[in-house]
Amino acid sequence: MSDNQAVPYAWPLTALALSLSGVTALSVFLAIHALIDDRLLATLFAGAAVLLDLFKYAAWPVSLYMLTVGRHALAVLLIACALVLAGVSGWATYDRLMSSIIASHAQHDAIQKQRITDLETARKLDLERLERIEEEARSAQDQGAVMRERGMVTKALMLETTAQRRLDAQRWQVRERLDASSSELTELRSLPAKAASLPRQLAALLCLGFAAALEIVPALILSAVRHSRHSFLEGKPQQRTPETVPETPETLETPAQMLETAAGDQLPGDDAELLNALLHRAASASPGDKVPIKEWAREAKIGNVRAARIFGAAVTRGAIQKTEAGYVVA
Repeated sequence: MSDNQAVPYAWPLTALALSLSGVTALSVFLAIHALIDDRLLATLFAGAAVLLDLFKYAAWPVSLYMLTVGRHALAVLLIACALVLAGVSGWATYDRLMSSIIASHAQHDAIQKQRITDLETARKLDLERLERIEEEARSAQDQGAVMRERGMVTKALMLETTAQRRLDAQRWQVRERLDASSSELTELRSLPAKAASLPRQLAALLCLGFAAALEIVPALILSAVRHSRHSFLEGKPQQRTPETVPETPETLETPAQMLETAAGDQLPGDDAELLNALLHRAASASPGDKVPIKEWAREAKIGNVRAARIFGAAVTRGAIQKTEAGYVVA
């Protein structure tokens, strides 16, 4: 890509860089806000940190521009500030990511292990309770058998029916709890932690690389877009104002148009009319009044070279004179 060619998709790339910088700015805000207990001070300093983080990205293209205009000391200071702020921002992003991963693992381990322990204890108690229920059922049957031997068949039947109904309800409740705990244990043991297959060292490298990418990529995009746009504007032909438009072939003097005299103030037809207008203006002004050549050339819609020739002719006639402050009425 040449220096005079703009980066394609400059605006989408700029929007992408700003979006990525918003991620780091939010990370810095959260990190600074978490360090300070006082809410007002935390919000104040976190907001200032966000502004500094945004300045960090703007410092890179600005420092490149400072280098192009020769202000090397200022460019070096801007780069140093950007590097320091990038270190703070990178730490904030890394800390947010790594803390989230560690907290997720710790929470998963704590909840899973504790819950599994509680469920196993509860299952053990339910199994013991189920055994006692079975013992009570056998005891009720034995008592009913004894009562039948004594001839109390009706009471034996009532005893067995009442005991069986009560024990069946208890047995059903215990088995419901055992089934629910069994399903929950199966689910807990089969549920992996987030990034469980990622080792601690590899997770740290991943967070570090992600934080570095968030710092480098937006800075590179903004610097490339800014440098390309600056080069494109420098290489693009600019529209010239009447002050800087050079003499066209139609306004250049030719020997046929030029009738020189000994005084050297004879001008072509169009220039002679402009000279007369300049002389009338000088005659109507007070001595010492300024006659700005650029303003006069702009009003006459001619170039600077042509205006300088007409002003020279007016100086020769004594209508105006040239001083350090410019042309003034004589």
